[in-house]
Amino acid sequence: MTEKMLLISFSLLIIILFAMNFNEKWNNKFYEEIKDKKSLWYWFKVFKFPETKENFIRLCKGLSIFVIIIQTITIVFLLTRN
Repeated sequence: MTEKMLLISFSLLIIILFAMNFNEKWNNKFYEEIKDKKSLWYWFKVFKFPETKENFIRLCKGLSIFVIIIQTITIVFLLTRN
């Protein structure tokens, strides 16, 4: 039971951290810190997306939605498992 509660707590923490990407102030600060790093734009070049702030924020939000969905499924699975 303790193990299950620990995993649920960890999943909730991940959801909270990734939900911060939906805050515009957080996104702008994050973008300003890493905008000059070459590794940031690698996948944009690979898939030929324009290297813009809007696309970066869209990517962050999309990845956040994906992670939040996976963590929610994990929590549901843990709660329904005996």
